[in-house]
Amino acid sequence: MAWLWLSVAVLFEVAGTISMKMSEGLSKPGLAVLMGIFYLISFGVMSLALKDIPVSIAYAIWSGAGITILAVVGLFSFQEPMTWLKAGSLLLIILGVAGLRMGSPEAKVPKNESIHQVADYPSSVLAWDVSLHRGAESKPTKEE
Repeated sequence: MAWLWLSVAVLFEVAGTISMKMSEGLSKPGLAVLMGIFYLISFGVMSLALKDIPVSIAYAIWSGAGITILAVVGLFSFQEPMTWLKAGSLLLIILGVAGLRMGSPEAKVPKNESIHQVADYPSSVLAWDVSLHRGAESKPTKEE
């Protein structure tokens, strides 16, 4: 369900940004109010997605999908130019978001799709996590 919430959040964020563009600098009050409503819904629904999706993954997908969709909307609806550099940069954004998703062990869906089941982490990830926390152990102080 979290992924559905994230998808809805993306769509409302895109609708909010389109409303912002069409409001012509917030000079059209109806569209300005609509923009605010769309953004509030987007953030509210995003908060539901964040219950089960790590914030780094959810935000990367939310922003990356929004950028990509808005680039296409800009191309067809607002006659914004699409250069090879712009298209290549969008591809890099998509690849970057996909890489974050695939490289994140905490974002893996449990095998039986139960939210309460702990995901299997590779031993290398667990060892890395432990080594990060070793430096945070209490160090002797000179208060004695």
